[in-house]
Amino acid sequence: MPDIGPYSRPSVLAKLDGRTREARLMQTVRDDLTAHIGGNPTATQKALIDRAAWLQLHVSLMDAKTLDDGGPLSERDSRQYLAWSNALTRIMRDLGADKPRSKPKRSLQDLLAEGVAA
Repeated sequence: MPDIGPYSRPSVLAKLDGRTREARLMQTVRDDLTAHIGGNPTATQKALIDRAAWLQLHVSLMDAKTLDDGGPLSERDSRQYLAWSNALTRIMRDLGADKPRSKPKRSLQDLLAEGVAA
């Protein structure tokens, strides 16, 4: 399998089988975002989650490339990084990442127990 980098083609990424570090990152992002929205995403939310996982992988690979090279990003890399980061931010906002998770609703028994205790 060819090395996976920030500019890897989708056909290479589609062949990730879960054993690579990159595939595990994408699965972790999918799992975390699915849990964030309540565990039962709609078709639209699934598409956004998959896109977020892809973008997170590319941003992470670009971060690693920057650290490995030790120098500034090229102009092309800078623009691509900014585009991917902004797209990822918009997807996270669409999935509700900017909203705090609501407190779980209390059951009727909890409310009645509070009333009796008061």
